[in-house]
Amino acid sequence: MNRPLAAAVPLLAVLTLAGCVAPNGGAADPSSGPSGSPTATSTNPVNPSPPVDDATVEPVPKASGDSQAAAIAAAEKAVTAFARPDLPYQQWIDGLYPYLSQTGAAAYEDTDPTRIPVHQVTGAGKILPASTEVALIVQVPTDAGPYNVSLSRPNAESAWLADRIRPAEG
Repeated sequence: MNRPLAAAVPLLAVLTLAGCVAPNGGAADPSSGPSGSPTATSTNPVNPSPPVDDATVEPVPKASGDSQAAAIAAAEKAVTAFARPDLPYQQWIDGLYPYLSQTGAAAYEDTDPTRIPVHQVTGAGKILPASTEVALIVQVPTDAGPYNVSLSRPNAESAWLADRIRPAEG
């Protein structure tokens, strides 16, 4: 038996057992569904990274006073833009987009503003516990009860943007 063929036979056997290759040697048809036979799985990664003894993970610093003030202002502006159920959809979403992250923009793109119970911010926001320089939650009082605004940013120099605006949980 020649060497390339000898090396390919064990690989073909493993792939066939794992369900990656059909018994005829071609690619398995994913639309055919499971074959009914269990497949072997491994909990060991294929290319494990060796542990690095000198690596340390730095904790994300807590949001500073200036950073918290900027987050509160951003959250209040986001809720003010959100709390406009009287506007036509396009005007409402266009007014909200500047305060949203990409995640937030995707979350609210199909929202019907007429279903939003909030009409106005009624007080100053406050930072909830566990704030960091890149992610935090601000609770903003409204005429429909407190709303929590999840804010994030890629680094401490970037502006805070809202990922979610939702009623506070009890």
